[in-house]
Amino acid sequence: MSANASRLKEASECERKAEECMKTSMIKLKFKPDYDGAAYSLERAAVCYRNAQEPRKAADSLLKAAQYYQENRNLFHAAKAREGAAMLLRDIKEFAEAVKLFEKAIDGYAESGSLDTAALTVEKAADVLKNDDPKKALAIYQRGLALVQQSDRAKMASQFLKQITKLSLQLEDYKGALVSIREEIEKFVEIREYPRIGQLGIGLVIVNLAMEDSVAALKDYSWVVSLSPDMQISEDGRVCENLIGYYDASDDESFQNVLKCGVLRSMDNEYLRVMNNLKAPGGNGGIAEDDDEEGLC
Repeated sequence: MSANASRLKEASECERKAEECMKTSMIKLKFKPDYDGAAYSLERAAVCYRNAQEPRKAADSLLKAAQYYQENRNLFHAAKAREGAAMLLRDIKEFAEAVKLFEKAIDGYAESGSLDTAALTVEKAADVLKNDDPKKALAIYQRGLALVQQSDRAKMASQFLKQITKLSLQLEDYKGALVSIREEIEKFVEIREYPRIGQLGIGLVIVNLAMEDSVAALKDYSWVVSLSPDMQISEDGRVCENLIGYYDASDDESFQNVLKCGVLRSMDNEYLRVMNNLKAPGGNGGIAEDDDEEGLC
């Protein structure tokens, strides 16, 4: 018998044991199905199917296990089984069903009180969708953010906010990006990580200028300075002031030169894409790709 045939046989035996667990008997004084026993046997069957290169059957076994755990109000293990099924479906590129199961797992973990595990599952689910459906990924991160904010997990919330900002910029939802950047700044103030605030302040200025609103850019910059006074005398602060000043002066040449600063060119790719289209009023915009000279900071 081949190795796979042996594994499939073992999977069938595990399924038979699960069926036995679900049977009741007056003679044996078994009045209630053994949900946890059946679920455990189905999880063993899933392992056998997975090892036999049958991911779809493995996922189906885990979904049955999740139902039995749910029946017994074992919410954590039901969520874990659904997450396992989702990961198997992700691997065979059945993304739509995988995401639905990830979402159910997130809710199950949260309902069981395991918010940290729910947050990790948010990352896995959103990672599936970042390239194929960024809007859906954004919605999942927002769902995760709501969960961790309820539990006052500031660092975890800031991680989700960073991803929300990236996806918002990718989708050119600049208003949404501004909201998430401001929230992220507030989280870093809350945990006293002031050095992280500088680039976020620059991010606010860049996004506001992308919306052609230098008044809002100055207002947001002043707000950041009020939260982190060192911002104004830092390199990040000088860059913000130069960007706003040259924009208001319609001096696109100097504005483009500031955009070449190392502190700006080291920002995330999503910000760089926004900057590549920035220009001061009356200017042509665009940063020369063949000019490596560091800009006016």
